This record gives sequence, structure tokens and C-alpha cells, in this order.
Amino acid sequence: MVGTVLSVTDGDTIKVQLSSGPIAVRFDSVDAPEKSQPWGREAYAALFQRLNRQVVALDVKEQDRYERLVAVVYLGDENINGWLVQQGHAWAYRQYLDDEEYCVWEASARTRRQGLWTLPATSWHAPWEWRRVQRGDAGGFTDFSRETVERCIGSMRRSRQPAYETGRPGPLPSTIPPSGSCLIKGNISQNGRIYHVPGSPSYESTKVEESKGERWFCSEAEAQAAGWRAPKRQRSL
Repeated sequence: MVGTVLSVTDGDTIKVQLSSGPIAVRFDSVDAPEKSQPWGREAYAALFQRLNRQVVALDVKEQDRYERLVAVVYLGDENINGWLVQQGHAWAYRQYLDDEEYCVWEASARTRRQGLWTLPATSWHAPWEWRRVQRGDAGGFTDFSRETVERCIGSMRRSRQPAYETGRPGPLPSTIPPSGSCLIKGNISQNGRIYHVPGSPSYESTKVEESKGERWFCSEAEAQAAGWRAPKRQRSL
């Protein structure tokens, strides 16, 4: 499917003129900062400069409930979705990834301090978490300063579901860790951010829902550094 970019909405959405008419296109597998958050306007400007009025090819994955096409966008032979992540203008959108390469590209941009990764680590707020915080659905952000390729891959949602959109729930709650060495469950509840180690009273019943900002930790020190605390009578790992 080929069309001409009519306008750029933000860092991961464009409007494209197809032979059938104009339509909004949401970039698959990536999530750019919102315009209201750090690097949001820079991401928009970079995409505008790269694609505005350009002829692009769309590898359409699905159509969401807002009638946007969700697609990998190509300028010539270049995957622009991947380019956004490589240049630090977007995150690998873990909930909707089926290509591990996006995690590799994100890690490389972070290591090189490219794009949004030039900001202080305290401003590395994943856009999906930013939206939840703005809606009042979450009280804080995950610390991504120690993020790794392996952890990103472990957070990937392996099966695509319909109605892809930024407000849709992310990965299903899980009691199974993505890595055999990171067994501590970071849970978010009305009592705050609490981690549970294997053998503790609530460990088996606790599920990790990464779409809410919950996560797995490899050590209690890592959990504490990220802002989680142990519950009362927590047994050490």
C-alpha cells in the first residue's frame, strides 16, 4: 500500500493520502513521547522533517478502533519505525512488539545517548506510563536507567490482539518471570509499590501486570533503588 504523507500528527502518527482517500496511520511497534512530555516536540519535528509530503509504503498490521491503520512505514527501503527508535525519537513499544530488533535498537540509542536518551535519566518516562499518570491511573514511573535488551525482550507481548491503540491494556498479568534469575515481583496497589520475594506469604498469589508499570526485579537492592519497598514481615531472598 503506497501513499503520500499529508501531515504529521505527532512522533508516531501521520496522515496519509491513499488512492481510497486520506487516513491516519499509527506506527507499529514504537511509542514516541507525547507532545506534553520531554522530547515530545523534538520527536514530532524529526518525523515531520523526515516524512512530510513524502511518498511512503505501508506494511499494514491491523486497523484500530479509531479507524487508524497500524503499520510499518517505509521511505524507500528504510523502515521508519526502526529509524525512530534508532535515533532515540521513540521507545520500543513492548506491549505490541513481535520483533526483538526494536529492543536492540532502543538499547543502542540509550547507550549512545541519542535523542530522548540525552535527557537526564529522571526524565526517561515511557510514553505508555506517561499517559496513565496523566489520566490518574498510575502514581509514578518505572526506573528505566538500568534497562537491558534482555529485560525489554522479556516484556514483549508475543501475540498480537485486535484494537491496537495507546490506551489499550498491555501484557496480561503474569506469575511467570521473563527471566529465570529475576524472581522478585514488583506490585503496585493502593498501599504503594511493594515487592515480594519467593517464599513470602503473598508471592504465589501476586501477579505482575507490566501495562500498569509493575515489573520483575533481580534483587531486593534493585527493587528498592527503583522505589519499591518490602511488605511487613517480608522474608529476604
